[in-house]
Amino acid sequence: MKILIADDEKIMRSGMEKEVKKAIAPHEAMIFLAEDGQRAVEIFKEEKDISLVFLDVEMPRLNGLKAAKSIKEISPDVDIIMTTAYSDYAIDAYRLHIGGYLLKPVDANDIKAELDNLKITPEKIKDPTKLVIKCFGEFSIEFDGKPLHFSRTKSKEFLAYLTAKANATSNRSEICGILWEGTDLQKSKESYMSALLFDIKKTLKQAGLEDVFYHNRNEYKLVPERIECDYFEFLKGNPIAIKEYRGEFMSQYSWAEEYIWDLDNAANNDR
Repeated sequence: MKILIADDEKIMRSGMEKEVKKAIAPHEAMIFLAEDGQRAVEIFKEEKDISLVFLDVEMPRLNGLKAAKSIKEISPDVDIIMTTAYSDYAIDAYRLHIGGYLLKPVDANDIKAELDNLKITPEKIKDPTKLVIKCFGEFSIEFDGKPLHFSRTKSKEFLAYLTAKANATSNRSEICGILWEGTDLQKSKESYMSALLFDIKKTLKQAGLEDVFYHNRNEYKLVPERIECDYFEFLKGNPIAIKEYRGEFMSQYSWAEEYIWDLDNAANNDR
């Protein structure tokens, strides 16, 4: 793994290099050092496959934010973590789609936390044992890089509603009201609910994901610990998930619109 560290203070560069090696096994990291933003961009152009960049915000010749913009133009998928003694630059950093932001002094635990956050970005390798759910934009549900296919269309919407409920449980009457809004055929809905439950359980079992779906008598919920989801990360306050939200939430379902107001408010308060 190639890593670039840029800071105009030599003692800070050395300190960052030391802490990065603590956070990432030394034999797995090839570290390049730059004394300013201009040199950081030059090194990034010269070296191939640098996957992680640490940039101090205040540097001569070219500051960290401008250097980050230049590096992103060269390689949009590269992960950049800004470092500074001041929190004022956080919003500017997130607008550049920068993966992380660390306040000095930085230690190995801070670095590990930011690297964990970077794992939710689309270009990262997902945990192959987890269900991957995307809520921002259209709702999608995948496992091992492939969409899960259900026999019934409403099965996917059933899981979408449980995702929107996050860690809360839902009952049969509530779910029927969402899936068949305005329909009075209660007996037919009850019968169809049983068919949906069978379809969901069968599909998840075939993927080895039985423990993702919790069902106990008249209670239904998803188990967040077994799921990677942009919405769940947003609720945790993860800045990368907040950055990825663009005002759309499960756009194919009309009932999901009621969540947008709260999401918009939370996103605006964090930006």
